Amino acid sequence: MNIDKKFVFDVKEIDKNYNFEIYNASTIGNPKNNTILFLKKNSQELLEKLKDIKNSILIILEGLDAEKLKENNLVIYDKNPRLKYALLLTGILNNNKKEYKMFFKDGYYYGENLELGEGVVIEPFVKIGNNVKIGKNTLIKSGVKIGDNVEIGENCYIRENSVIGGEGFGIEKDEEGRTFRIPHIGGVKIGNNVEIGALNTVCSGTIEPTYVGEYVKTDDHVHIAHNVNISKKCLITSGTVIAGSVKLESEVWLGVNSTIKNGVIIRKNTIVGMGARVSNNTKENEIVMNEPAQALEKVAKFTQYKKKLLKTL
Repeated sequence: MNIDKKFVFDVKEIDKNYNFEIYNASTIGNPKNNTILFLKKNSQELLEKLKDIKNSILIILEGLDAEKLKENNLVIYDKNPRLKYALLLTGILNNNKKEYKMFFKDGYYYGENLELGEGVVIEPFVKIGNNVKIGKNTLIKSGVKIGDNVEIGENCYIRENSVIGGEGFGIEKDEEGRTFRIPHIGGVKIGNNVEIGALNTVCSGTIEPTYVGEYVKTDDHVHIAHNVNISKKCLITSGTVIAGSVKLESEVWLGVNSTIKNGVIIRKNTIVGMGARVSNNTKENEIVMNEPAQALEKVAKFTQYKKKLLKTL
């Protein structure tokens, strides 16, 4: 099983009884050898997904029985596996830090392992990270920031001052309420013929890439959070906020200032109206929208009516 090497960590630094290295992180939905991953749910079915995994660090919720996995893996039990994962991976990444070189060409900066297709145009004042691939005939406008581990397809148009592959907002708390950031190493993958508007943010995936499919077009001031998956031909208008792990099926339209709750699935050909707040999965070919704004006195009267109605129940 091939694996993308994001780092190298010798597990003997944690437990001298084990002699293998890990190179990346993976998810319980797509577990891979030589990675670090966590299982935070009390689910024997999910635990079964790990039966063939080898040479990995498995952080398992206390109460589950993962003793059989210890033969080929380092198993760590914890009452908060997500937090343990965040702290351990942060330490691994800090120990693997190296001095990447930055280069300067035609008014923009770029890191190591940059691959450019024929006809790519990069305007001045752009900054590009490490391990980035940009397909042919793509235009990157001035002020764009591209993070590490980003792939942009052919014939794309990335407009002014957008951030592609910046770290997403993944936070975990300990028992004392202290907050810790979860590393985001998944990067971003953008398909062919995509347009990203000005001042957009497309956040890096936590473990696997945030994905924007072919022929997607976004307006200005759009936020696409970590682990989002946008299928082909979607249109996303200005001011839209798409929270983490949302899935848009093909040919979805998101109206101005709409907000999509984390984890929601927007089905094929759905139209989301202006200012709508979507907190549940939609159906195919559905139109969803909120009521328009009303005068304060009408809102107050409706609130009083609801209170009276609830008292009768």
